[in-house]
Amino acid sequence: MQQYPIPQFIEAEGKITSFLTFRQFFYLLIAGAACFLLYFILPTFLFYVAAVLVCVVAIVLAFGVINGIPILNFLLGSIGFSIRGKDYTWQKKESPYPFKPIQRTQIKTIEQAPALQVQSNQLKKAKTLVELKVPTK
Repeated sequence: MQQYPIPQFIEAEGKITSFLTFRQFFYLLIAGAACFLLYFILPTFLFYVAAVLVCVVAIVLAFGVINGIPILNFLLGSIGFSIRGKDYTWQKKESPYPFKPIQRTQIKTIEQAPALQVQSNQLKKAKTLVELKVPTK
């Protein structure tokens, strides 16, 4: 049976050129169109201020990455986290009835049972045999 190569980097974005992805290209294209419209709408000084702001925002959105996540996804995720309700999975609740402490007399009667003493003696013997590395027969 013939084996086929498995794609390794399926999470990579498609590239238009060697350094621009589709997402980056469209951010820069929209910023260029906005600057083109602002050129005809605003006076010269305001156009330069607005164009610089639009270009800086477009460059940050296109090329900015935080922990491998694009900045727009990071910002949308943080806004969504702030707005959405929080789901707590564990909360400590106080018991309405206080528990009675275990009495020491009950524990002593159980520990002094003869079957438990025999078991503990055999366990101690096995422990010493293992510690001394005595070969078994």
